[in-house]
Amino acid sequence: MAGNGIGAQWGRTKIVCTIGPASNSEAMLERLILAGMDIARLNFSHGEFEEHAKVITRLRQAASSLGRRVAIMADLPGPKIRIGELADAPIELEPDDRVVLSTDDLIGTKDRISVGFERLPAVLSPGERVFLADGTIELEVLSVDTVDVLTRVLAGGELRSRKGINLPGVNLGISAFTDRDRECLEFALEHGVDAVSQSFVSTADDVAAVRQAAAALGHDPFIVAKIERAQALDHIEAILEAADGIMVARGDLGVEIPIERIAVVQKELMNQANACSKPAITATHMLESMVEQRRPSRAEATDVANAILDGTDCVMLSAESAVGRFPVEATAMLAKIAAATEPSQSDWKLNEALASYGRAGDVEPVDLISLAIHHTMERIDPEAVIVPTRSGHTARNVARFRLPVWVTALSAFESTCQELQFSYGIRAIEVDEDLADWSGAARSHLAEIGITSGLALLTQGPSDDNPDSSHRMEILELGR
Repeated sequence: MAGNGIGAQWGRTKIVCTIGPASNSEAMLERLILAGMDIARLNFSHGEFEEHAKVITRLRQAASSLGRRVAIMADLPGPKIRIGELADAPIELEPDDRVVLSTDDLIGTKDRISVGFERLPAVLSPGERVFLADGTIELEVLSVDTVDVLTRVLAGGELRSRKGINLPGVNLGISAFTDRDRECLEFALEHGVDAVSQSFVSTADDVAAVRQAAAALGHDPFIVAKIERAQALDHIEAILEAADGIMVARGDLGVEIPIERIAVVQKELMNQANACSKPAITATHMLESMVEQRRPSRAEATDVANAILDGTDCVMLSAESAVGRFPVEATAMLAKIAAATEPSQSDWKLNEALASYGRAGDVEPVDLISLAIHHTMERIDPEAVIVPTRSGHTARNVARFRLPVWVTALSAFESTCQELQFSYGIRAIEVDEDLADWSGAARSHLAEIGITSGLALLTQGPSDDNPDSSHRMEILELGR
């Protein structure tokens, strides 16, 4: 866990690593943590529950042995349509090839491929487009019968088993929260994951369905809504209100909307998430070339840096850490790019945050405290910012201003500490109790990490013991 006086080589941008065959041993998990992994993503589209349970145990053991905080996020599959197994994978599809997409259960060939969606012929019509493998392969529908869809290859490429299918603009008539998602959610919550990410969110109702299902199981997880459908963009404000954070899943989203719009849409989503203090994850193809190569392309390094400048809280590795040859190197590279980029963040992000106050109507006391901290830091050079918090809201609100020092969040709630792993520039510390006066605890914590002189900023608000107390900010003179 990076923070004031600890792990200074890492940036404040949080790193999400997808765990897979290349990274699921305890030794490799420890190496990923040491390289900068803050959040481990378990992709429930792949693997059996038994293996996921083993990985969760290994992650907890690895984090404990290293004394680092690592959050675990279960990624629910959602209504993702995938092809079946291929006999001689990978296969190469060439332009003008005829390919049948069949709902029959079969081992696929270059001419006939199984699809795990029985209603496929019912939702497609001649002339519509079908995309495979994150949009790298494009098909045109020629004809449809009760079982098969005959297509022509417009843009060819290499196809492997179990790759996804995208049908832009087609109403599939299925919920974003499936029966399989419900099973995965129950398993994940029973095994103590810290967050769940919901695939193919279209509206706030999709998020509400997950939250209600979790509540029925006696849990209240941190929910990340994956933005990968065009429809979600029309409902993003409500989705942000319903969810605890968002993921800009650029693979499927880049098929749903014109690829030339991806960069602008990504920036808009970051602005909206920052405005309401909700963490945002940028995902898909961040360092794709590092699946096979030790170093990324210059374009990839630029892409990561621009996501950080746009205001992302987290950057995520997918295949790079799950099945790639260099998962540790890819993680370390993200950390290096983040550390090099963050000092160049300009005040425009601050201006966006300030403007959001004027749009929001009612301004909460925590907003005013956050502003006070920022303005104070313009005039003094504090060693740290200490934010006691129950829910994490105050810490996120303060950190949205991208302060030049770490925000240390003190909380008596372990779940809050784990959830704050998703937020830029926050290092969460669990304390024994929720205090009425945090000055002594703040000084003690800073002394423990070697900060014994200079100034520190401390926020305090109402507590259980003093519910009528006002919100305030203190300047602590350390060493006195």
